[in-house]
This record gives sequence, C-alpha cells and structure tokens, in this order.
Amino acid sequence: MRGRIYLTRTHLVATIIVCVVLPLASWLDGSGQLAWTMFSRTGQFRLVIVADGTQMNPTEIAAAAMPGPTAIALAGSDQLKHHDVMRATARRHLDDIADLACRLRPGAQLTVRLEERVRRSEPIRTSEVTRRCAR
Repeated sequence: MRGRIYLTRTHLVATIIVCVVLPLASWLDGSGQLAWTMFSRTGQFRLVIVADGTQMNPTEIAAAAMPGPTAIALAGSDQLKHHDVMRATARRHLDDIADLACRLRPGAQLTVRLEERVRRSEPIRTSEVTRRCAR
C-alpha cells in the first residue's frame, strides 16, 4: 500500500514527549520556553551591573563575550528589552553574567541585578547576585 504512513509505538512515544511532555515541563521553571507562547507574552528585562559602586554598561560586557546569543542578549540590556526568552535565560544565568563582568573588573565588589516583569501591568521583580571578583 503506497502512500500510507505507519506509526510505530516509538513514533507515538516520541511524538507525545516532544509535543506534550517537554512543553508542559518547561512551565516548571517558569519560562514556558518550550511551550507555545510565541508572542503571547512580552516579558521585559533590564540588567543593572555595579562594580565598586560604579555602574557598568551591559553592552561593555557583551563586547567581552564571544559573538553570539550571549552578546545579543546583553547588548542594550541597560534599558528595558522586550524579549521573554532572553529574560528567563538571563535569570538562570546571572552567575555567568557576573563571571563575564569579573573578567573586566578583577578584584571588584560586583552586583548583577536583573529587573524583570512578565507583563507590562505587573510590578518589576528583581533577582540579584553579589560577589567579590578574584584578582
């Protein structure tokens, strides 16, 4: 029989995992990154980075990062950016952002603060990492 598609149990299980389980599980970390949220939210975020009492521009840190998604996410994030996936990713990687900033300011007392909101109508929430950079 030509033209018929046969689904095996393996195909069925893989389909359920990819189309149902992974998207639902992505809600557990609060991001919904693997769910179908495209354009349904306009999360905003801003990074405030302070080294020894002086504010650093995240774009400066983006220049120190390798070109790619990290640099794109950091560049211009001193202003509110509208990007829900980058917002959730920045929250999970605040320690990594602090590591990048420490490369530029060895020995500094560093604070990296993420200001975020899922919707414009919500108040801004903050997450923060503070550390002393190695010399």
